[in-house]
Order: sequence, then C-alpha cells, then structure tokens
Amino acid sequence: MKKVLLSLMLATSLVACGEKTEAPKENEKPVVKIGVSLPLTGDSANVGNAVKASVNMALEEWKQKNTKFDYQIIFEDDALQTAKAAVIANKFIDLDKVNAILNIWGVTAPVVAELAQKKNTIFFTCAGYIDNKDKSYVFNNYTPTERVSETLIKRLKKLNVKSVAFASDLNAVGEARTKYIVEALKDSGIEVVAVERYVLGTVDFRMSIAKMEAQKPDYYVIFVEQPGTKNFIEQHKQIVKKDNLAAIDVFHEMPKKYWSVANGLWFVKSANGTSEFETKFQKKTGMEIQSCVGNSYDNLNLIISAFENAQVDSDKILPKNEEVLRQLHSAKNIEGAIGKISIDEYGNVDSLAVIEKMVDGQPVVINE
Repeated sequence: MKKVLLSLMLATSLVACGEKTEAPKENEKPVVKIGVSLPLTGDSANVGNAVKASVNMALEEWKQKNTKFDYQIIFEDDALQTAKAAVIANKFIDLDKVNAILNIWGVTAPVVAELAQKKNTIFFTCAGYIDNKDKSYVFNNYTPTERVSETLIKRLKKLNVKSVAFASDLNAVGEARTKYIVEALKDSGIEVVAVERYVLGTVDFRMSIAKMEAQKPDYYVIFVEQPGTKNFIEQHKQIVKKDNLAAIDVFHEMPKKYWSVANGLWFVKSANGTSEFETKFQKKTGMEIQSCVGNSYDNLNLIISAFENAQVDSDKILPKNEEVLRQLHSAKNIEGAIGKISIDEYGNVDSLAVIEKMVDGQPVVINE
C-alpha cells in the first residue's frame, strides 16, 4: 500500500511542505527546519532530555561538514501528553513551517503521525507501536513487537516458565503489544492465566496483583509505563514476595533514582546502541543511554542525509518532498548508532531486542 501511495505521489503535483518558496539571500543556504517533540518535563524527562542530547550531538556533527543546507532544530516539550503533542505538531507544521518532525514513544506518536500524513510532513518516531502501513510520510525506528516477543519467550522458556500473568497500559501501544505477545505466548505453549490493563497514570495495583496471584502464575510480565512502574514493582514484592517479575522496556525508562527498585529483575528492551555509540554519547554528554537515544540519533541522520542526497533544481531551493522520500526509502544497510539499519517499504527500521537485568541500580546486558 505504501508503495502505491508513493507512486501516486510521484505522479501527482503536490504542494510540498519541504519546498522553499523564496530564495535565500546571497551567500545563505536554504534552511531545513526540523521540529523535535519530547517529554522534557514530567516522569519521563530523563528519557526525553537524553534523546534531546543525542539529536543535538548528531546535528553538531553535521555542522562540521560542508552541507548543502542549513539545518535548524526546534525543540518543544510534550510532557508525553497526547493533546499537547497534537498542539505542538500543528505549531510545527502551520507556524514554524518545519520540513520534518521527530518524536518518541507510542503514547504521542499516533496523533502526530495522522497530522504529519495529512499535511505532507515527514515524520520520524521511535515508538513501540504505530500503524504506519498506509502513511507514506511516516517512519518508525524501533525494535518491532515480534522481535521483542521472540526474545521474551526464549528467556521464559530457558527459565522453564509454564504460565504467566500479563499486565499492560490501556492505550494503543499497550493494546497492540498485549494482543500480539499474549497470542505468541499461547502459541509457544506458555499459558497466560491473567491479563490486566491499566489507564496510564495508575499507581495502585494491589487489588489487580492479588487477583493475578490467585491464578498462581509462574511469572509476571508487565508493560506498565511511568509513573506506575515503580509502584507496580514495589507492590508486587509486598504481595507476591518473589522475584518472578519481568518487563518490556519500562524498567530503564524509570528515572534513574528508581532503578535500584528493580534490582534482580530482568527485562526485554529495544535495541541498544552499539558500544562505540554508547561510549561516544556518554563521553560527549555525560548522560546514560536511554530508550530511543540511539534510534533518534539515527533518525536525524537519516533525514539530513536524505535532504543532502536529494536532487534539486537549483542550489537556492530545497528538494521536493517526494525526492526526499525516495532517498529515505533507498536507505539500506547503513551503519547507525543501533547497528546496520535499513528502511522497509512501510517506513519501518528493523532491529533486534536485548535482555538486561538491573544489578546494583544499573542495567546490565544478559548474554544468552
């Protein structure tokens, strides 16, 4: 479907947000504006600010090169709130006249994706789930749920787990992941004895945990995002009194001061950055690697590379959107922060999940 949309786009005259209508002044480069919407405050600010640092790091590296265009980034704080993300996306497109938008996570990504597609604006995200198969302007750089599921099941089987209780947030990401992973667990022969879902922001899980414990699961698997993660771990310990709790992503997405709460527990997460990237990032920023840091670094590089390689009619204007999209879809086997990356026909970047364990308040990779 995406190929069809792209073909139609190439054959049709579109009013492209990426085209510059006025030539720059003498000796000035045409400007490419990129809006970046992140949770810079609130419970997920540790992740948002680490991603901001990685985007700035990528931009600074491009500034050392002789680029065709001048790249400018506009940061906004969406506080991981859907309504706020929508307002910011509209501001980026209608007022700032950006040529592309970046954000992270499936809480806010779907609403931005709809707006970006509607208004012909390139959008890159790092989200556990987003429906982008009919959205030619939308790209997602995140380890697919099927990879996460494969890794989770392999670990559970190694631990001889026969039954699990699954708990997740009640939103688009949580619902999509729950549906896929629960079915995959059942198909693998692991019984799912309970499934609980929570409104984002829930902090009291005691009745729910007690309800699941009554079904006597061998293990609990959770995808419960902040601010509930810490509370779920603590309340699970109080009620179950075992370390039979694993997670998808959310342990390392807690503020670092809470990491020790998960000591001894393991979790499956999206692809880490390479060791080279992690060393470079920590050295340049003094910050820890977080969810979507390497992905977002790669996303900015992919966007800028596409603009730099796209054909233009004049050195005084920007390339048309369809030409930039063509460059993005031709990205194959590129060395990135998370390893070799390629963009498929739907705008997805594939990568492998990893398993980490919290040890002395730090995530440590488990080598299977």
